[in-house]
Amino acid sequence: MSTKQPTINVLWTGGYDSTFRIVQLSKLNVTIQPFYLSDNRKSEPNELRAIADITRDIKTSPGTKCTLKPLKTYISSEVKVDDEITQAYHRLQNTAPLGSQYDWLARFAKEKNIEGLELGIEKSDTSVVLACIRQLGHMTLVNDGAISYYILSEEKSDPDLYKVLGNFHYPNPLFNMTKTEMLTEYKRLGFEKTVYKTWFCHRPIKGKPCGICNPCKSVISADMRFRLPKLSLIRYKFRPVYTSKSKMEHFVKRCWDKLINI
Repeated sequence: MSTKQPTINVLWTGGYDSTFRIVQLSKLNVTIQPFYLSDNRKSEPNELRAIADITRDIKTSPGTKCTLKPLKTYISSEVKVDDEITQAYHRLQNTAPLGSQYDWLARFAKEKNIEGLELGIEKSDTSVVLACIRQLGHMTLVNDGAISYYILSEEKSDPDLYKVLGNFHYPNPLFNMTKTEMLTEYKRLGFEKTVYKTWFCHRPIKGKPCGICNPCKSVISADMRFRLPKLSLIRYKFRPVYTSKSKMEHFVKRCWDKLINI
């Protein structure tokens, strides 16, 4: 009987959702191959530091059964052009404003021919990707031993959606879990402190979450404000909205500019 560990390919950003999948898999007798794509984001040093810190947590956890392989890093700008995927991505924009990363992620998965690259999408009413899949796609659950995941049906899904998102696996149960449900599972698996090491902010200020970018706002709206330091929450609370050029608004803006650079 073969004892070879199955290999699970996971897109890992150091974020809450993809880290949850890594932590979940760490309790299984599998080999995890994580992938990271660089696109010159300001947050990349924080993301890579998070991945390094979380890797240490996993390798020192007494319940770890997996083999966690070294992170494979690629540069998004070096991913080959694929007009068929890019044109499909742009057509999808008429239905849902998918982030530009889904264009080069789709091209990357196809170019490297990575078998079942996992994309961490959680249950959320605000997820553009999930809304797009619900509207245009049809998901099928696949059970492969201790591993289960969803795939898009090529026959029953919109052709453009399948071209962009059809090369990925969507891990179960993450696909059906909210962030608060994942938090409960993080704790059960013994990784409660690891949650604080995950990264999400796109525009960090002095190495800390800014509190004003979209990911920061999403974290707060998902009842996860405990992941932000107090100063970040202050920035979030007092973020200005400008509708005219009054003297008061100029004054508020100057105060704001000073605040975000504290």
